[in-house]
Amino acid sequence: MESGREYYVLTAQNGNPIPRVVNWYGKLDVRKLNRKDYRELPAHILLDMETGRDVVYPDILTDPALLVSREMMMVIKRYEDDMPFLFTVLFDTVREESVAYFCPILPEGKEAEESGAAIYRLRTARGSELRIRLDLAESLLCRGAVGMSLALI
Repeated sequence: MESGREYYVLTAQNGNPIPRVVNWYGKLDVRKLNRKDYRELPAHILLDMETGRDVVYPDILTDPALLVSREMMMVIKRYEDDMPFLFTVLFDTVREESVAYFCPILPEGKEAEESGAAIYRLRTARGSELRIRLDLAESLLCRGAVGMSLALI
């Protein structure tokens, strides 16, 4: 890792009533959310969600994949201008509500960190972690990003 580059583990914040993506099997192949295979996925994805009363639409969702708001996507693009994104619409058929999110196709592995990637995915023994560089995290927080949690590595 280059000196001066500090990374944090990025997760979705707990506690708020957020949308829950349901019935996504067969609609989104999460195995193809990588730089090699993502072009095999449709450019636009429609997923079902369940919401409750007082639902909060945060800037970040992490299940079944990383989904970010338009505002968060624009900030990420400032740091990673070649980052591909898939347009994703979450639709609640019961409440007849929809919301747009964007699925970033993240670089993966230690190589991404060593190259200085602003955000990337790292496979671990417990699954995978999202890692975010300090400057990008600060920029998101300064712009009022809702629903993200950071932890020291």
